[in-house]
Amino acid sequence: MEISFVSLDHPDESVLEEYVFGRLAEPKTSVLEEHILVCGRCQAALAEVDEYIRLMKAAASRPMVVLRHRSSKRAVFAAGGILAATAILTWYQPQPSPASVTLASFRGGAGVSANQVAAGHPLELSISAADVPAAAHYRLEVVTSAGKSIWSGPASTGDGRLSAHFSRSLGAGMYWVRLYAQSSDLLAEYGLEVK
Repeated sequence: MEISFVSLDHPDESVLEEYVFGRLAEPKTSVLEEHILVCGRCQAALAEVDEYIRLMKAAASRPMVVLRHRSSKRAVFAAGGILAATAILTWYQPQPSPASVTLASFRGGAGVSANQVAAGHPLELSISAADVPAAAHYRLEVVTSAGKSIWSGPASTGDGRLSAHFSRSLGAGMYWVRLYAQSSDLLAEYGLEVK
């Protein structure tokens, strides 16, 4: 699969799917990420592929109940009981422990990778305060690789660090964590790879 952005070429959907699933080889991944950073059309296409895959995974994880006799009250009650039991069991599942990640900026080059964290865990995000300009308040934002915001919250300061708790768990993929000052000035952006 050849990727070239010398002209006005844009990656097709299959390339974006390979990227979202983490199956695109590194040289092609770098070229694609650089293109996506500047191409609104491809950012939108990547967001659509990302959303489609998320919806398909969500649909596949839900149990299907088939009723053969619509008039059977027992079948309806049984189906309701199964759905209620599934909901209760899902609700009572223990939450995974938070994964801590100290964000650091990386520049390109062989062997350099983004900040990495395991999928399926809430996140405890941390940044060294020495690495950012002083401000009264800070805000962190987590965005998809397509730039779609999925969370934003305040960052607390203490012990020479900025920290924030991201209670949702992220699926595998590439994300960006953006740090803003109180005046909405973007101070820094950190790559976050979820495996």
